Amino acid sequence: MDEKKKQTSTKDASVRNTVSDLFAFVFSGVNALADLYRGLGKEISAEEIEYLNLTDFLQRAGRYNDTAFITKDNRLIVFVEHQSTKNPNMPFRFLEYAVLVLKVLETLVAQNRFGEKLMDFPRIEFYVAYNGKTTLEEAEKNLSLDLGFIKVEAQVVDICFDCLPQEDAQDTQNALAGYAYFTKIFGEAKAQGKKPYDAYRFAVDKSIEKGYLPEIWNRKECIDMFAETYCYDDQLREEGMEISAAIFNALKENLPIPAIAEKYGVSIQQVTKVKELFAV
Repeated sequence: MDEKKKQTSTKDASVRNTVSDLFAFVFSGVNALADLYRGLGKEISAEEIEYLNLTDFLQRAGRYNDTAFITKDNRLIVFVEHQSTKNPNMPFRFLEYAVLVLKVLETLVAQNRFGEKLMDFPRIEFYVAYNGKTTLEEAEKNLSLDLGFIKVEAQVVDICFDCLPQEDAQDTQNALAGYAYFTKIFGEAKAQGKKPYDAYRFAVDKSIEKGYLPEIWNRKECIDMFAETYCYDDQLREEGMEISAAIFNALKENLPIPAIAEKYGVSIQQVTKVKELFAV
């Protein structure tokens, strides 16, 4: 594989939409998952569920899920994917997850495919947590994929801050409200012309001021972690630059611009553009 293809492969594998990365980070605990499930229109208590970490298993198959949980009595598994754009093909992605997870479920719920007893798997629910700029039409809120022998259905729920029930939106301990508030303020700040990093820090500061997601925004390591990828990925996507996130880190390490350009096979102008965009 030549160097340019290596860079593209690395970028595709390691640089996801970091809004989703933040979503996955926030909703990896049972209390936050209970808040999320309630925001999707269902009720469940944190005591009933366990976070279902399928990252390593799915990544080996080249797939990524944002978050999932299973009830402790093995009656229900819930997959949730974050989307900032409309995607009618989400049921196909969920079908891929379900097929890949079947082997995990067999072990997880102690099933024996060769036994005489009928295998009893949990019910699986699929949800899309939509946080895009355009309003969902009614026809877009329920997606399905019908292959005749199997049908996959997914419910799409708008989780933007202004769509949340007022009681939930004003609850600073509600993880979904905290996530939705942060993305709302970040989007508004960018729309007002702030550079990505400035918009990011503005949204972080406003979230801290309001008391949302204190377990994340009160930790410097979390702020730094998402600053490096959240702002970088978003701006590069807008600018259409095909370069590795490693360039951003190289600039932070004060490596010479010509050396960075040569190392990653890009122009000096592109590296300079990154430096200017993020004031590195």
